[in-house]
Amino acid sequence: MRAFLACLPPPECLAGLQAWQKRLRRQAGGRALAAAQLHLTLVFLGELTPLRLQQAADCAERAAANLPPAIVLNGCGSWGGIGWCGPARPPPALRAWVETLKTELRATGLAIETQSYHPHLTLLRRLARPLPEQALPPLALPLEEVALLASELRADGARHYRLDGWRRQPGAS
Repeated sequence: MRAFLACLPPPECLAGLQAWQKRLRRQAGGRALAAAQLHLTLVFLGELTPLRLQQAADCAERAAANLPPAIVLNGCGSWGGIGWCGPARPPPALRAWVETLKTELRATGLAIETQSYHPHLTLLRRLARPLPEQALPPLALPLEEVALLASELRADGARHYRLDGWRRQPGAS
């Protein structure tokens, strides 16, 4: 099973994200992701056996308590045919949290990517033209839980399904 760990935007953020999708689609074309597919990827896990999936879930459950409380989305751009939004400057607390989680996942034997973490939400796919990096009005994205999502590749794009989730501790970080 292809899986990853992510934070899902709470309902109060979806209207703002969807407004950005409309605005950015006018600039770059492409296909807007459905609200149910929007997520902030934390760690891509790849293809996992049931045992490896459980090991990843155990790591995520332990890490969730210290998830930073929120980030501010205030920029956008594109790469590889996708349009994304994210923080103009990646928050050090989230970056450090993700790197700690990656270290824990690697310690269980999972082959986790080593590239630096750049938090983003994919808003558009199959762009007609590149989307220049630009500022957006700030939108606070609460990080309330770590979700374990399965990813199914289909002809019309990837579909993500929630498998499990763990809430952060109030007052943590």
